[in-house]
Amino acid sequence: MDILLIKLNVIIKIAAYLVACIFAHWPSNWLIRKIIRRWKPDKDEPTDRIGAFIGTLERILTIILVGLESYAAVGFVVTMKSIARYERVQKEKAFAEYFLAGTMLSMLIALILGLIVQRTVGKL
Repeated sequence: MDILLIKLNVIIKIAAYLVACIFAHWPSNWLIRKIIRRWKPDKDEPTDRIGAFIGTLERILTIILVGLESYAAVGFVVTMKSIARYERVQKEKAFAEYFLAGTMLSMLIALILGLIVQRTVGKL
């Protein structure tokens, strides 16, 4: 009986984290795009799909790290993203502000999702 409850608990945890990761993808990308589009530096430039993909990966990784209670490692995720865009951020002030706003919104969403799941079903 105890083994069955343990297995059920593991399945519930995995399902909760998967739901959070799903919310970290499309709904989060849509929300971030809607909020920061007015500050997009080049309105004619097509939507940066790779940026949205990187943001999704960033949020999923952050949710996992929060689930593992590895809060310091979350800073590493932000640092990796910042290093990758460093040159453009240095050259273009408008892009730097747009990038920072998107990154901060992305991290806020990921931290909220991660903390909700962690506080609801426990850490990974």
